[in-house]
Formats: sequence, C-alpha cells, structure tokens
Amino acid sequence: MRVLFDGYWWMNGPPSGHMVLREVVGAWRQFFPADELHLVVPAVDLSHARAESPDLVFTGTSLRFHPLINSVALRHTDRRLGPFDATLAQNFAAGTRNSGVFVHDVLFQSNPEWFTRTERIYLSLIPRFARRADIVFTSSRTEVERIKAWNPELQRVESTGLGVPTAITREHASTEADPELHPGRFLLTVGRLNVRKNVGTVIDAVVRSGRVSSDFPLVVVGSPDGRTETLSAAARTAVTDGSVRFTGAVDDARLAWLYRQCRMMLFMSLDEGYGLPPIEALASGAPVIASDRPVLHEVLGDAVTYADPRDTVAIADAVAAELDHPWRRESSQAPGNRPWADVVAAIRAGYQRENARR
Repeated sequence: MRVLFDGYWWMNGPPSGHMVLREVVGAWRQFFPADELHLVVPAVDLSHARAESPDLVFTGTSLRFHPLINSVALRHTDRRLGPFDATLAQNFAAGTRNSGVFVHDVLFQSNPEWFTRTERIYLSLIPRFARRADIVFTSSRTEVERIKAWNPELQRVESTGLGVPTAITREHASTEADPELHPGRFLLTVGRLNVRKNVGTVIDAVVRSGRVSSDFPLVVVGSPDGRTETLSAAARTAVTDGSVRFTGAVDDARLAWLYRQCRMMLFMSLDEGYGLPPIEALASGAPVIASDRPVLHEVLGDAVTYADPRDTVAIADAVAAELDHPWRRESSQAPGNRPWADVVAAIRAGYQRENARR
C-alpha cells in the first residue's frame, strides 16, 4: 500500500497532533514494512525531516496554512507522484482518491463557548473539509457519535482508539526533574490552560480539601491556549504561597517523571474527544481522579475515581479520600489504551474496506 500523509505537524505542532502523527507513522513503518509512506511537510522542515528519517519519503511545500497545504499540496503530490492507495490528513481532509482524515474532536461545534472567535472560525473548516473525505477517523466511540450528531452528512466515521506515547512509557535515565518536588509529595494536573481544561476548578478543589501546601503542592503542567479562565482569589493565594506551581510545557522525560512520582493525578476537563493525560498517568502507575464524562468512562473504565468536574466539593472529597490511603503505584491498563499497531491496523482496514467498495 502507498500512503500519503499530511506531515504538517511532523517536526512541530500541537502536542496531540504531533504525537498522533509520529506514533502512527512509526507503528505503520514497523508493522507494515512493505507499505510505502510519503509525507508532505513544510519546506522549512524538509532537510531536517529527511536527515532524521531517511527511510521515509518526504516532499516539501512552501505553503504555511494547514488547510491550504492539505487542499492544494497533498492533492498536487497525489497527482504528481501518485497514485496513492490512501491519503491520511489531520483535521483538514485533502479530497484525494481514498481520502481519510483524522478529526480529534468537534467540541467547537457542541460547545462553542469554550473557544475564542478566532479558534471557532479556523476550526469551522474541519467539518467543511471532512465532507470531501471518503472516511473520517477519530479516537473514541463517544466522539464518533458527536461528529455524526453535528455533521449528519458524514456517512463513514470510525473510531481507531489511541495509545500511550512511547516517550512516556520509555524508561528515562533522569532522576528528579525538580529538586523541590519529592516522590509522593505532590499532586499533578496536565493539560493546556484554557476554559475547557478547567484548571481553576481543580485548584479551588485541592485548596478546599486543605491538603495542599508549599511542601505538598499541586503541580500544573501546560501552557495557556485559547480561551483562558480567571483564577479565584483563593487560587491566586495558593499560587502566591507555593501551594500551586505552574511549570508551563515540559519535555517528555520530565512529564514521565512527574507521572511516575506524583501522589495522584487529577483530570477535570469539561469534555474531551479522548483524554490522553489520565491514560498516560495510569500507565505510569499514578492514581487518577477524572471527570465524570461519557468519553472518559469509555477510555478509562473502572481504573479511576470519577467526580463532577464542576463540583469543587465532590472533587475535594475525592482528593481527601485518596490521600487517606497509602501511596500506591500500580500501572493500570485503561480500556482506551490500545497498542499503536492496533491503531494503525484499524486505520489501514478502514482504507481497505473503502477500496473494496469501489
């Protein structure tokens, strides 16, 4: 099979998009070595991409706008170097023969209040482009239903699942990432800092629990992104006195250490297309308190404690209850954590079914 990939995020990009592209291509190359994989990347990344992955075929494009790359550069590459048996894009379908697109979520349709006007305008292109795809892939069954509910014209939407990034499961040689953090002596929350990720409520809840301090802080990993929230006075005080610490974005080695050494991980997102951080935490052995949302029940199963993400009292009670137990580190296999070989096999099978229909 000859496969043409949207490589816009191959070198840089949103963490989830970059990770999915790298893991899918890596697993595809490993488990289906007879297939030819071809990626279209921004021209500024071309030489680095070729040097880093000489066994892959790369083509550069001078276009810089992701939807334009997929609608012009991918189609041009398909005409010039094709035919390809499949084209896989992220978010913006190319409209080539046997075109597939991986859509992370359509929360911007179901909950536009969580996004800025600029984000909504940009993201509104996703369903428009998806209409020209032969098949739409997404990560969870819950998101399949959301995509279909808001876009009934899309006939073929399939769930592939996702796996834990290999960078998280890899054994890192690093010791403590922060000399002021001690194993089992901090709480952790991970996610971009915006309204949907609900970090302000997490801070309010752990402060209410009375269990955080400068010696036992809540560590917040993530960078501001999109529509941000305003912290309460109590939350601002907790930041000032060291009970809450913001790290910004961190590299994979440090994130892996934080997962493995935290006392527990909290994930109180208002909704997700999948919800990768709690799956990463479970795979690293951390206890998890997660939002009581359908998608998280789907991908996390019975491996976590659930709480209403808008109820600070319920979250605070769950934190206190977990801290009353001895610290435990038991790696858990969440239902949504699929081997990357299975993810790629699901995508590949989708294309094969589409080919068989022709």
